[in-house]
Parts: sequence; structure tokens; C-alpha cells
Amino acid sequence: MEPYQATLFRELDNAGVSYVLCGGLAIVLHGIHRFTADIDLAVALDPENLQRFTGVVTRLGYRPRAPVPASDLIDPENRRRWQTEKKALVFTFVDPALPYRQIDVFLEDPLPFAALQAQSTLEHGEGYTVRIASPEHLLAMKQKIQPPRPQDVLDMQMLEKKLREGKAS
Repeated sequence: MEPYQATLFRELDNAGVSYVLCGGLAIVLHGIHRFTADIDLAVALDPENLQRFTGVVTRLGYRPRAPVPASDLIDPENRRRWQTEKKALVFTFVDPALPYRQIDVFLEDPLPFAALQAQSTLEHGEGYTVRIASPEHLLAMKQKIQPPRPQDVLDMQMLEKKLREGKAS
């Protein structure tokens, strides 16, 4: 794990942010080799949790890619409008100094958040803990993407293989 990623997870944990890591980095942490540059998060969408989340990412120097304040993410009406009008699935935060460092936050739960959290696993690193979506949930999220991108197809194949191997052992 890159130091900036570990710092993010440590700070989210310290602030009591309820989240689950999804997407490419979660797939990598489940032992599947692939390239990924961004961090995809399902964050509990209650206002208090989102307030803590936006406080952490702002303090770490991330800024919204869209020309809006980070606090706009907290308002459910904004999230609904971005989904409807912009066809957005995520709200992206970018490190202006190193723009490849991106955090994508789902605008609505990709799966019920309580289930994502309950079936997630914790990975402990040096000074941080990260909550990772289960392979089953990662596969379900990838299967919802229509049409799937080439990387999504590869991810689904690798996740299906991992799940088959897990049942065989």
C-alpha cells in the first residue's frame, strides 16, 4: 500500500468515518494483481459521517474535481441531482499536487451499506486499518456496470476464479 493511501485510511479511522473500500484497490488487497490509481469508497451517507469524511479529505489536501465545495456532497438533494443531471455515479476528490491521487465516493450505495460493511474484511497495516468489500460484493458491483469496461470484464473473471478457488479449498 502506498503511504498516501495508508495515511488516508488512518485518518478516516481516527475520525470515525464509516466506509468500505471498493473497486480496484480492494481487488488488489484480495490478492488479485491489477493496476489501479484511484481509491473507490462506499461511505455511509448519513450527514454526520459525510461531514467527518469531507473534513478528513479536505484536511489531507484533496479537492473536489467538480467546481463545488466538498460540503456539497453532504446534501442528499445534490447527490440525487448529480446522478440525474450529470449521470454521475461517484463524486471525485483529487490531490491537486498529484492528480493521479483520486478518491471516488459513491453517490448512492452500490449495494446496501449495512451488508457491505457486515461482510467486509479488515486489513491491518502499519498504523492503519482498512475495511475492504468482500469478493462477492466486489463481483456484484462489477456485474452492475453496464456496459462493462474491458477492465471490469477482467476483474469479474478474476473475482469469479478467486471465489471458485475459495470454495474448492
